[in-house]
Formats: sequence, structure tokens, C-alpha cells
Amino acid sequence: MEEVWVSRIELTDFRNYAEATVALDPGLNLFLGLNAQGKTNLLESVYVASAGRSYRASSDADLVRWECPHFRIVVDVERRTSPVRLEVSYSRDGRRLVRLNGAERIRGAELASFLNVVMFTPDDLALVKGSPGDRRRFLDLEIAQVSPAYRNWVSVYGKTVAQRNALLKQVATSPPARAAELLAPWDDQLTSVGARVMARRAEVIAELDRLGREAHRRITGTPANLALRYLPSVQFEAPDVQAIASAFRGRLAQIRRVELLRGVTMCGPQRDDLLFELDGVDVATFGSQGQQRSTVLAVKLAEVEFIRARTGDQPVLLLDDVLSELDERRRAHLLAEVVGRYQALVTSVEPGCLEIMPPGAKVFTINAGQIRAREERGDAVPSEGRAQHNSRQAGLQGPTALAGGDADVE
Repeated sequence: MEEVWVSRIELTDFRNYAEATVALDPGLNLFLGLNAQGKTNLLESVYVASAGRSYRASSDADLVRWECPHFRIVVDVERRTSPVRLEVSYSRDGRRLVRLNGAERIRGAELASFLNVVMFTPDDLALVKGSPGDRRRFLDLEIAQVSPAYRNWVSVYGKTVAQRNALLKQVATSPPARAAELLAPWDDQLTSVGARVMARRAEVIAELDRLGREAHRRITGTPANLALRYLPSVQFEAPDVQAIASAFRGRLAQIRRVELLRGVTMCGPQRDDLLFELDGVDVATFGSQGQQRSTVLAVKLAEVEFIRARTGDQPVLLLDDVLSELDERRRAHLLAEVVGRYQALVTSVEPGCLEIMPPGAKVFTINAGQIRAREERGDAVPSEGRAQHNSRQAGLQGPTALAGGDADVE
């Protein structure tokens, strides 16, 4: 198992950061500060350096600091084999560049080969309480981190569904035989690619089911059984691609008339869902708030172990203001799972979090757009070499700054 950790983050005109350089410890890094100071933006930059895109912005243009032409993220990653430097930059004219070690151009999808991250946010409750789309997105993002082929399958499948939906509307009034003839090539591609997506989802959910059950028992200290159930819109017995494709084609034939009437594809991966159960009871419908939080926490910890097992690398954990969402017992269990095993970047608005930090945790404060390192549990004392504040001031900020602070940050 290779130890992987982020040693340095350098930002230029990213979100509310004009220029920033932060050196990190390989263990626990805590960032304290009020809301709208840039804490989430800092974690988001590491996520972009791993996934090639933001988890909360639909466009790269949203990541560029107000009235600036471009952004640049540089992340230094320490690996036992050899350190690497990952760089992602974007200009408002649409040019996007991803580099490895300052020279080699790579695809955004390749970044995860050098750095994997797992993000924890208060919005993760949507895994349990949200829509099926939220759960499909979680699955797709997780699987794509360990399988570039899966990312491509999902992309091709989505485009196929869009083209097929357009054709369904066009042939709605055609004779049934003619409609079937025109749809046949799209049905072939839909079932071929869709079967691969569903087979991989079934395999991964089975693994998360096992890992999640173990994690849930550790963090709750109870024998309650957490189960993750895959609810595909096409029924199949085992994750065999050929068998799933055959079942998919059969289902399409059964619902052809309904699809022509509605003009949309009525089955396939875009209709899948994921169910969470505690001792056979649906957590979303009947679980308490505490049970729902424990479920999400267990699933996220299962995600960490899944990535670790599949890639052989330790993922970096990004915990954005999640400690305030957990009670004392769950906080303690989460920290016990993390400390000494992974690098973690943790943000919080609560200074009281200092009291539960283990010895050796590196603490930073973010105030008015500036990051300063603190002595362990001590007063706010800048530490040279840990966080350096550059002098280029941002000036007047716009809407982006209102969302994440309004000064340049180191």
C-alpha cells in the first residue's frame, strides 16, 4: 500500500484566492474560520486537482476569481515511488490545461492515477434523503476514480440516451415495424454500454455493502446490520454483461409502446437507485436523524477503503465542516478512523474542535482571507514555511467573493 499525501497547495486567482501557498502535514490538518472565508474553496482546489473538475460548480468559469482572466491550481503530491506535481489551469477564453510535473500534458481523467480524494460534506445526507439522481451521481463519481473506462461508459451511455430520446419523439407516429427498425441500432448501443455500467455498479455496491456494514459496526458500537441494496431498472441475477444486455433488450421490447408515447427511454442505468437498510428497514423513510448520519458516515468510510483496496493508494480525506454535524460520539469515531491512517484536511467554524484534535494535528486559522499556521492547540502564531501570505491584494470583489471570502489567501 503506497502512502500518498498532499505536501503543498499553490493557488492563483482560484475562487477568492488571489495568490496562496500552503504547506501541509501528512497527518491531520485543521482549518478554522468563520463562514465565507475560503475554507471550502481550499478543499475544492484539492478535489479539482484529483478529479479534474469541481464537485460543486457546473462550469470551470465559475472557479475563476472575480474579474480575473484565469485560475491555476498546483498541488504537490508525495508518493513513496516518486513525488509528482499536478497542475490544472483554465482561462475564460475556454482554454483548459492539465499538466504533470510542469511539462507533460495529460487528460483530466488521468489525475486520479496520482491522487485520489474522498470528500465529506454536510450535503452527504442527500445520499440517504435525496433523490435517486444524487445516489447515482455518488456511485458514478466513486467508480470513475478507480476505473477510467467506467467514466467513458457513462459518458457514451448518456449521449446514447439523448439521441435515442430524440428519435423516439420523431418515430412516435410511425408504423411499429418502421419504428423498431429505426431504433434497432440505438437499442444495440444502449444495451451494450448500459450493461457494462450496470454490471460494474452491481460489483461495486456489493463491495460497499460489505465495507459499509463493517464501518457501521465500528462507528456505532452496535450489532445493527447496515445493507446497501442495488435497485436496477433492469432485473438480472448476476453482474454478467452479456446476460444483463439480453435482459435489457427484453425489457425494451416490453415497454416499447410506452416509450413511444412518452418519448423517453424508460429503463436503464439512468433509472437505477440505491437503497440503505438497517436490519431490513429503509433508513431514508424510517431511520432517525442519528441513524441517517451514521449510515452516511459508514458509506463514506467504505468509499475510503474501497478506493484504497482498488488502487493500492491511500486517498486523501477532505472533511468540509462535517464535525459540527456530528455528535460527540460520532466525531470521536470518525477521528479514530482517520488519525494515523490517512492525510485529512478538515474545516470547521467551531474553535471547540481544537479540544478533540489528537496530538500532532496541524492547525491553521483562516481569517479575512488569510491562512496562518498555529502551534498545536496554541495561540494564533504564524509559522514560517507552513503558510506564507503573498502581498498581491485582490481589490474589489464580486459575487464569487461573497460566496467564499474577499481577500487573497496564502
